[in-house]
Amino acid sequence: MDWFLVALLAACAFLAGLFRRLSGFGGAMVMAPLLIGFFPLVYVIPIVMTIELLAGIWLAKNWKVEKEDRPRIYRLLIASTITLPFGIYIGEQIDPQHLKIIASIAVFWFSLFLLLQPHVRLTLGSTKDHLAGAGAGFLLGSCGFGGPIIALYLGASTLDYRHVRAILSLVVSGLALLGIIFAVLFNENLSWLPWLTVGLPAFMLGFVVASYIDRMGLMTESRLRRFSLYFLLINALVNGFISLLLLNDRITLPTLLNE
Repeated sequence: MDWFLVALLAACAFLAGLFRRLSGFGGAMVMAPLLIGFFPLVYVIPIVMTIELLAGIWLAKNWKVEKEDRPRIYRLLIASTITLPFGIYIGEQIDPQHLKIIASIAVFWFSLFLLLQPHVRLTLGSTKDHLAGAGAGFLLGSCGFGGPIIALYLGASTLDYRHVRAILSLVVSGLALLGIIFAVLFNENLSWLPWLTVGLPAFMLGFVVASYIDRMGLMTESRLRRFSLYFLLINALVNGFISLLLLNDRITLPTLLNE
């Protein structure tokens, strides 16, 4: 393994663990934009999604989903299943650096939207569930994360934050499982598995640190949320800028594709 890639994956996974534990989402948004361009897309999706899935299983015992919300979760995931393979196909046709810029833009606007907290309120419904799920599946396949669309959809509803967090965490876990299945089908091998020995321990360390922060009440929920969103904004801008430099051949960085 290339030591640069080991360090990159470990740092991304640690930050992702912090975000996932504190907010219920955000793990893939931290990892995927940073890893795209250094790893093939069919590596990024199963690595990120396996970590997200295991995190979701861990969190499920703490965040209970109400019975009346389960049909909504099923609708979101069924729609995602239909569009996810199309997203993977499109993502494989795009230059990795272009893909990285697209992913960074998506994260930037998502974070900015939540940070500004516009007074948008939606009435949740079956048709909207299917549309949100379809968008999430396509974004997951093409960029390596699908949570933002679901988070925006649920966040614009009248549900309270803790209620939304439980639904979102379970949907993100379902998307993770779908991502693993389809990425393996497209890749037809498990050569990405050894990288989990780097990413998973780092992610769990982030989980442990976040749990300590949560237990000790070192930061209020609102401050944690704003800090997370500011970090995502800066992360997206830096990723996009680096990708633009790479496209202009001003700098070079090691990639798994050249090994």
